[in-house]
Amino acid sequence: MKKLLLTAFISISISNLSLAQCCSAGNPSTNNGAFGLSKNVLNVSSSILHSYSDTYFKGNQSIDWNYLKNMRFNFAMLSLEYGLTSKIKLTSEMGYFIDKSLRYGFIDQKRKAFGLGDLVLGFQYHLYNNRSRMITISPGMKVSFPIGAFDQMNGNIILPVDIQPSSGSFKLNPTVLITKQFPSSKLSASSFLSGEFSQRINTERTHYKYGNLYRANLKLIYQSSEKLNLGIALHFQHRNKAENKNEIMQYTGGSYLDLQPSFSYTLKQNYTLNTFIGIPIYKNVNGIQLTNKYSLGFGISKSFHLKTLKPQIAPDIL
Repeated sequence: MKKLLLTAFISISISNLSLAQCCSAGNPSTNNGAFGLSKNVLNVSSSILHSYSDTYFKGNQSIDWNYLKNMRFNFAMLSLEYGLTSKIKLTSEMGYFIDKSLRYGFIDQKRKAFGLGDLVLGFQYHLYNNRSRMITISPGMKVSFPIGAFDQMNGNIILPVDIQPSSGSFKLNPTVLITKQFPSSKLSASSFLSGEFSQRINTERTHYKYGNLYRANLKLIYQSSEKLNLGIALHFQHRNKAENKNEIMQYTGGSYLDLQPSFSYTLKQNYTLNTFIGIPIYKNVNGIQLTNKYSLGFGISKSFHLKTLKPQIAPDIL
C-alpha cells in the first residue's frame, strides 16, 4: 500500500515537473526539409530514431535532481514522398514506438509505453526559383492525426503525457524550406523553418494543451563524392509553456540548440543510407526539467520512377 501511494505521489509530482522537452508525445522530429522530388518519383524511407535523456536543467544550468534517473525512446518510422507535379510534393509518415520509457531515480521502478504514434500527411510547394542566384523557396503544410494509443495506463497509474505514444491531439505544422547552391562548388545550404500548433486534448483523464513549438534549422551540405554527402546543422527550437486543466504549467517550455552532424551515402539501384547524431549545445528551460543528452537516427531510402499509365486504346483509333 505504501509503495502504491508513493508511486501515485511521484506521478502527481512529475505532472507538475516537466519531463517534456527530452521526450515529447507523438512522433519525434525526423527531418528538416529536403529537396523536392521530380514528377512521378516516389521515395520510400524507413528509419530508426533513438533518444536518451538523463540531465536536469534549471534555466540554463545543469543541476542534480533525483526524480527520474533517465528517459528514452526507440521509434521506427516509415515515410513516403511523391512528386505529384514538378512543383508539388506529397508526404506522409507513420511510426511505432518500440519502447518509450522512464525510470525513477529514488525507487527501482520503470514505466513503459509502446504503440503507434501519429499519422502525418503533408505537402510541399516549389514556390520560387531564382536560377541566377541558385535560391529556391518551398513552403509546405503538415497535419498530424492522433491514430495511436493515448491515456495509456501502467497498472493503476496513468502514464505521463510525455511518454504516451500518440500525442492525442490534431496538429498543424506550417513549414518553409529555403535552399541555396553555390556556382562551381560542392557546398550547398538550406534553412528550414516550421511551427507546430496543437488542438487542446479533452479526454476522460486528460485536459491538456501543448505549448506552440517553433523550429529553425540551418544546414550546410558538402558533396565529397558522387555518392557521399556530409552535413552539419544547427537546430534551434523554442516551445511555449503548456496548459493543464486551463492552468499554465510553469515548469514546461524552453529554448534548445543542437548540433547535428550527418551523412548520406548512395548505393546501387537508388538506395540511400542516412544517419545523424543530435548533440545539445545550449538549453534554457522554464523551472526544472529533464533534458535530452543525445539523439541518434539511421535510415535507408529508395526512389522509384513511376511511369505514367498509358491509355488502353491508341489515340489514332479514337
